[in-house]
Amino acid sequence: MTQPPTDAPDQHKPVKDDSLFTRVSTAMLAVVAIPMLLPAAEPWFQGNLYLRIAVVAVLVLPFVFLSTRRAIRRRGRPEDPADEVRLGKAADRLAAAVREQWFSEATNLKLNRAKDLIDLDWDAAGRRAPRSRRDRTLTQLPGLFDDLAAHGSPRLVLLGGPESGKSASLVYLTLRLLKTRGPQARRVPVLFTLADWNTPDSFEDWLIARLTDQHTWLTAEDYGPDLPALLIRGGYILPVLDSFDEISVKATETGGPTGDTSLELRKQLIASLNETALELPGLILSSRTPEYTEAERRGGPLDDATVIELQPLTKKQVRAYLERVILEEAHDEWRPVFNDLRDLPFRRGNPALLALTSPLVLRLTIEIWEKTDMRPAHLTDRRRFPDAAAVTAFVLREFAPTRFKQRPSKIERKKGRLAREEAMRSLQYLAANTRNGDTWDAIRWWELSMLARTPTRIAAGAIGFALTLAAVGLGGRIGFEQAGLDPRGAWLVGGLLGLFAACLLGYFCYRNRPPLPAETQVHTDGKQLMTALKSGIPIFLFATVAGVAMLGPERGPLIGFGFALPIGAMYALVTPDPAAKATNPRLLLTRDLRVGYVFGAAYAVPAFVVAFVTSDRIWLSVAFAIACALAGALLYGAQWALALRGGKAGAVAFVHLALAILVLAPKRHLPWKVMHFLEEAHKCGILRRQAGGTYEFRHANIAAAIAARGAKELERA
Repeated sequence: MTQPPTDAPDQHKPVKDDSLFTRVSTAMLAVVAIPMLLPAAEPWFQGNLYLRIAVVAVLVLPFVFLSTRRAIRRRGRPEDPADEVRLGKAADRLAAAVREQWFSEATNLKLNRAKDLIDLDWDAAGRRAPRSRRDRTLTQLPGLFDDLAAHGSPRLVLLGGPESGKSASLVYLTLRLLKTRGPQARRVPVLFTLADWNTPDSFEDWLIARLTDQHTWLTAEDYGPDLPALLIRGGYILPVLDSFDEISVKATETGGPTGDTSLELRKQLIASLNETALELPGLILSSRTPEYTEAERRGGPLDDATVIELQPLTKKQVRAYLERVILEEAHDEWRPVFNDLRDLPFRRGNPALLALTSPLVLRLTIEIWEKTDMRPAHLTDRRRFPDAAAVTAFVLREFAPTRFKQRPSKIERKKGRLAREEAMRSLQYLAANTRNGDTWDAIRWWELSMLARTPTRIAAGAIGFALTLAAVGLGGRIGFEQAGLDPRGAWLVGGLLGLFAACLLGYFCYRNRPPLPAETQVHTDGKQLMTALKSGIPIFLFATVAGVAMLGPERGPLIGFGFALPIGAMYALVTPDPAAKATNPRLLLTRDLRVGYVFGAAYAVPAFVVAFVTSDRIWLSVAFAIACALAGALLYGAQWALALRGGKAGAVAFVHLALAILVLAPKRHLPWKVMHFLEEAHKCGILRRQAGGTYEFRHANIAAAIAARGAKELERA
C-alpha cells in the first residue's frame, strides 16, 4: 500500500474544509431554515405563504449554490497527489475482498492443502516459450508469472482440454499471487469469467463494468467518484480471465450484432486486448485449446503472450495422488486399482483407468467412492467399465446424487437440507433451464422468476396494480375530501387517479425483467445529512403545492414537511455499502430486504401522520399508511428509480424471488427454502459461487450429466 507523504499537510486541507462547510451549512439549515416551516413560526408570517417560502428560499438557495459550485470546482481540479493514497488503500481492501471470495471456493476445489492439491504439469504451447528455469508444474505458475513480469511481458495464456483443471488452476494462481502481494505492491489479481463477453465496446469499458458489478462497494461515496475506473486505469488491476472458450452467440440476445458467431466474438476480444491503451500489470487468460488456437489462427495472436498447456496426469501421478489422499486403512480396498496403475501403458494395462488422468474425474472418483456401496475394485471390472469414457460417464452421473443423503434427519430437514431425490429434481430443473448451447448461464436468485416468466410477470403486474391503486386512491380520497368534494366525489376522483397510476406501474411490473438487488445500506453519518436535506427540498415543494391545492395555505406546508423529511432522508442516506467484503447471494438478499422495509417505514410514517391530521379518521389513515408502506417496500417507482441511478420501475428483486418460489415450489421444481438449497449445493461442490452474488455449475460436464439424468427420468416417466 502506498504510504501518505509526511511533508505535504496541505494536501489534506481541502478535505477538512469540505467537512467544515458541510457541518456549517447543515447546522444553518437545521437551526434556521427548518423552523421556518413549522406552525410555531406562523405569528411571524400571519398566513402569508409566499413570504414564508421566500424566507426559506433565501436561507437554502445560497448553500445549494455554493455546494454546487464547490462540486464543479472539485471535478475540474487537477488530480490530488493524495489520490495515490486513496487508490492504494482501496487496492488493499479489494485484495482482501478477492481473497475472501475465492478462499472458500479453493477449499471446495481441494486447493488449500498441499495433501489434496494435484500438482499438474504444463508445457509450452506457442511460439513464445517461457524463459523461466522453474519446474513446469502448477505450484510454480505464480513464480513463472513473476518471471514474465520481470522481463516486461506479463501476459500468460493457460490452455487445456476438457476437465484438465483450467478453472481450478486460475483460482489457485489468483490466491497465490494475492498471498505473495507485498504491502507496496500495486497489482491486485481479480478473477473474471468471459462467458458474458458480449460487447462491441472496448475491453476497458467491459472490465470497468465487470469490476463494478462484482465489487459494488467500490462505488460507495466513501471512496470517491469513479474508483473502479481509476483502479483499472492506474494499473492496479490484474485481470484473470476464465472461460475464453465459453464466449458464445448467446451474447447477441443482449444487443450484440446479430451476425456475430462465437468465433467472431473471441476474435473480437483478442483484437480488443491488443488494441487497449490500458497499462495493465499483466493479463492471465484460460481456454480450451481448440477454441483459442482457432481464434488465434483466424484473427491473429494475442500480443506478447506466453502460451502454456496443461498436460494430462501420468499413471505415476495418479497413483501417488491416490496413495496420498486415501486413508491408509483403505489402501487394501484400493489395491486392485494401484496394481493396474503400474508403469505399463494404459492400452496394455487397464484402458478404463485412463479416465483418472483427468484432474476433475480423479477428484470426483474419490469423493464418490466414499459415499457409495461400490468397491474401488469395480473400477478394474472391464465388463462394467470397458473404456475411459464409461468411467467418466459413471463418475459425472453419480457425483451429484452422492452429495445428498437419502433420508436427512429431522434437524437437517428443519435447516433446509433436502433428501437426495428432492435435491436432484431441483438440480435437474436448473440444469435443463439454464442451458445455453454447450454452456450454462449463471444462477441468479433474483432471476429465478424468469424460469416461470408468464405466471410471475402476471403476478408482479397484479401486485403493482393493486398497491398503486390502493395508495393513490386512498390518498386522493383523503385529499379531495378536504379540498371540498363530498365523500362520494372524493372516492371517484381518487379512484380514477389511482386507476391511471395503477395501470401505468402495473404495466411496468409486468413488462420489465427482474431488477438487480439493492447493493446498498442505510448510511446515516453526518456527511450525508446535507445531501438528505437537498434531496428533501424537491419533495417538499411538490408535496406543499399539492397540500395547498387540497387543504389551503395553512396546512399545505405541514403536508410538504411531513413527506419531505423521511422520504428525502431515505433517498439520500441509502448509499452503496462501503464495506470491502466479498458479495454473496445471501448478503444481497439481506440488503435487498433491509432497504425494502426501511423505505416501507419511510413511506408509512408520513402517510399516516398527514392522513390523520387532515382527515381525523384513524381507519382511513391506517389503510393509507399500510398501502404506502407496501408500495414503498415492494415496488420501484419513478422517484426511487431516479434516486438509485437508473433502476427500472417495477417489483423489487426479493418480490421476484418470492413469486418464483410460489410458482415453482408447489410443482416441486424448486424447494421452498431455495437459498438454503443453493448454498448446500455450493458447499457440496456441485455449484461454485462467483463474485457478484451468483452461482454456476462447477463444470459444464457435471451440469450436462445432471441434465441428461433428468431427461432419462422424464422419458421413463
